[in-house]
Amino acid sequence: MRKIIIIGAGGFGREVAWVIERINAVRPEFEVLGFCDDAEGKRAGMCGAYRLLGPDRLLGEQFNAVGFFCAIGDNRIRKAVTEKMQAMGHEPVKVVDPSAVIAPGAVIGKGSYVGIGSVVSVGTRLGDGVLVNHQVTVGHDVVMGDFAQLCPGARVSGGSVLGEGVLMGSNACTIPCVRVGSWATVGAGAAALRDIQDGAGLIRFLR
Repeated sequence: MRKIIIIGAGGFGREVAWVIERINAVRPEFEVLGFCDDAEGKRAGMCGAYRLLGPDRLLGEQFNAVGFFCAIGDNRIRKAVTEKMQAMGHEPVKVVDPSAVIAPGAVIGKGSYVGIGSVVSVGTRLGDGVLVNHQVTVGHDVVMGDFAQLCPGARVSGGSVLGEGVLMGSNACTIPCVRVGSWATVGAGAAALRDIQDGAGLIRFLR
């Protein structure tokens, strides 16, 4: 079994631990050593069934190179923490729920996550550190840059390209072949009907 640490002891971190338990119920794959979190009150004790191991900067004092999953929702912070952990010699691990439907040949990058009931279709390429939350569909030939995030219920239509750090809110969608620029946001429930430039702010309706 692969030994891993979850970075972030918040709601998403606990959700990742649950998905890992679901994975292990099908086929034992991971041993969760515990959570790391910098927040006061989350540096010692327990988080559910798992130990709190302290701030991530102390990992080197407790473990040699180990697998990790960065369960931080903020895309920029997740990128920074992942890069810091890699510089310490630790390796990001992808977590894919057993109920997710992944097409043969689809590429899912290191440290990425695919939640319960999601679909990743043929020809799709997900970068590193990508979050595909529960009940999401990613259409054929979609390309997603590193550290992008699809919130629950999002729908990305075939041929679309999402840049690095893109955030699509819950139930947001694109029409086919739309390009969403790096670090842009498509707000909850919005429909991206045309290309969106890099760094665009909250998008509610695009026509």
